[in-house]
Amino acid sequence: MIMGKKLTQVSFLFVFATLLVVIGHADITLDYRDLWIYKWVYSFHMPLFFFLSGFLFAYTYPANKMQGMRFFPFMRKKVKRLLLPFLFINSVIFVIKSRFVPAELMQNPLTFSFSSWVESMLWYPIGFMWFLPTLFMIFVFFSLLRKWIYVNVYLQMGGVILLFVLSYVMPNMQFMQISVAVHYSAYFGLGILYCIYKGRIDAILLRYKYGMFLGSFALSASLLPWKLVAALVGIVFSLILSLIVEKRSGVGLIHLSDYTYTVFLLSYFPQMLVRGPIAHAFPEVNQYLFSCVSFVLGFSLPILFGVIYRRVKDANRLTRFVGLLVGL
Repeated sequence: MIMGKKLTQVSFLFVFATLLVVIGHADITLDYRDLWIYKWVYSFHMPLFFFLSGFLFAYTYPANKMQGMRFFPFMRKKVKRLLLPFLFINSVIFVIKSRFVPAELMQNPLTFSFSSWVESMLWYPIGFMWFLPTLFMIFVFFSLLRKWIYVNVYLQMGGVILLFVLSYVMPNMQFMQISVAVHYSAYFGLGILYCIYKGRIDAILLRYKYGMFLGSFALSASLLPWKLVAALVGIVFSLILSLIVEKRSGVGLIHLSDYTYTVFLLSYFPQMLVRGPIAHAFPEVNQYLFSCVSFVLGFSLPILFGVIYRRVKDANRLTRFVGLLVGL
């Protein structure tokens, strides 16, 4: 179903994937990582994000537009969309953690120095921020290969398989998350293939939707030990779920999906507040209660900020620039 220029199914998937991210970041202590929900989320949620990014890339640039796409104008847009928020938010988190958070309260302590800041920008992004330079490098790679994306199914499938192979043999290159970008490029490529052959794939998934839904969830929930298989099964489960939910979804889901990028960028701050000062101020409170609070605040506060911001974003250049920094 399409509402305006947005697919309801993809809107649901972005909301679903964002919920998984917030759940995954709701840890208070390392004990949280022993929970089934944490392990399940981390078995496929980031491959799903890159899969969706690949889908939107192909959806935005079908064959006729892809051939005419100009590399540098396209990448300028991605600098604004990905690297500008990365520069701003990664720097803000760096200052907060290195200046105001005691080292004993941090899982990964930082020092307040220029060299440490440069390392956090180019080699070791703070926490979840690695996603932004990784996706940027993937866009560089696929935009350079744009003339071959729509050639034929054999080249497409061969390219995705090659990317999966490269992800296992690629030497470790931390600069701008190049190694990580190669690893997740295969899922990005799968997202492109899904967009190109969506009608055929959806027909198969819908024909056996309830059986495949239960089967894929059972497999995914069993926490398969093979990371690649677990990620692919999780993506299949998400696709079937989205197709089932799509017809029952309304325009509200479309509006909610408008804020998923902002939730991704800003949820760290309320969740860091709960994980750090609040949880340490009340050690007698059950940590999983704090995890629930972290989830609710991490998802709702960025949306509230986004709703308020949209009312004033066109006030002047400054407000519009703030929107670029926080994904609005």
